[in-house]
Amino acid sequence: MYSLNPASGISLYRQIVDQTRLLVAAGRLVPGACLPSVRTMAADLDINPMTVSKAYSLLEQAGVVERRRGVGMVVTEAGLDVTEAVEPDAAALIRTARQLGMSRIDLIAKIDKLWEET
Repeated sequence: MYSLNPASGISLYRQIVDQTRLLVAAGRLVPGACLPSVRTMAADLDINPMTVSKAYSLLEQAGVVERRRGVGMVVTEAGLDVTEAVEPDAAALIRTARQLGMSRIDLIAKIDKLWEET
C-alpha cells in the first residue's frame, strides 16, 4: 500500500504521512480501519521504527488517526477530505513556481492546461 522513495528529497516520515492522507481521502482507508503497527510497517518498508512512529504522531496530531488502546492507530470518523489530501503537493508546487518567478496567473493557466490534457 505504501511506496517510499529515499532519493525523492522528501523525508520518509513525510512520505508516509502524505500517502496515508491520500489513502484516507480516496476512501482506501475508511474510518475505523487500523494502520499496521509501527514495527510491522517499519519491517515491511525496511525503515527505522522511529520514522513510522513520527509519521503516526503527525497523523494523530492532524486528527487523521487516533490511538486506541489494544488496537493501535485507527482512522478517525473525521478522516480527511480530498482537498486536504492534495494540500502538501499544491503547497510544494506553489513554492517551486514562486522560486522560478512564475506569476499566480501563469501557474493557474498551466494547471488548467494540464488538467484538460490529463
